[in-house]
Amino acid sequence: MTQPTPSTTRRTVLTTIAAGNLAVAGCTDSGSTDSPGAGDIARVDVDGTELVVEYDSETSATGLAVIAPSGEAFAERQLIPGTSQETIPIGTAYPPGTYTFQLVDGDSIVATVNRSIQPDIVIRDLKLARNHPEEMFEGAGNLTETGEVILTVENIGTGPEKITKLRFDGEVPNPTSDELSGSGIMAVDQPVRYIEPVIDTEGAYTLYSATLPFGPNSGVINCTPAGVSGQFTVSLVGNVAGELAEQRYNATYQGQDLTDCQITIERASE
Repeated sequence: MTQPTPSTTRRTVLTTIAAGNLAVAGCTDSGSTDSPGAGDIARVDVDGTELVVEYDSETSATGLAVIAPSGEAFAERQLIPGTSQETIPIGTAYPPGTYTFQLVDGDSIVATVNRSIQPDIVIRDLKLARNHPEEMFEGAGNLTETGEVILTVENIGTGPEKITKLRFDGEVPNPTSDELSGSGIMAVDQPVRYIEPVIDTEGAYTLYSATLPFGPNSGVINCTPAGVSGQFTVSLVGNVAGELAEQRYNATYQGQDLTDCQITIERASE
């Protein structure tokens, strides 16, 4: 389950649409550009899980065609005279890459813009809940506060992503099992809890692990008075881009047992 930080908004995940029957000419020799502003197209942007295309309300075009990175039609719209914006759901199952946006009039291309749409998730921060219980979600119990992790992620890419897996591997008390059936994530937007959060390009999101990676029972790590050092890896998998982000951390475990262990972590150098 997962949750965006208060500075972000959560949008409904929309289904990727299939292209219809609008006749579209090919993309070659069309005056394409890598930035919006070509011809009658003023702006192409991603808002949450939607594409927003703004164009001149006095354009001669009668339709809008969106072409996927594969070259296949992705979406189409018939333009209403006098309007200047179309919104197209993109969802979280779209093929990442460069999309072509065309204003068309019959078989003629009036304007073309290319736009890269793909997520890029980065791990900004990782904290142990036992060291920061005040940052846990409302209702978290003692076991949760002892064993969970608070993860801050950000999408610095150009398209939304749904995170489907959070993994902990290496010298961590409870590495993620290969047989894990869920995402291993919890995001909280009270009173709703999410297990596969959608991360758009607007701000940072707070995720909570759901597998007790630093729980009190372990066959991997012991906590000793003299201290034990180790290294573990945190990785994220997404629905759009697959392997998203991986970050290594150094950890020190010192104390009598893992329940009351003093655990310190720091990001490992690249």
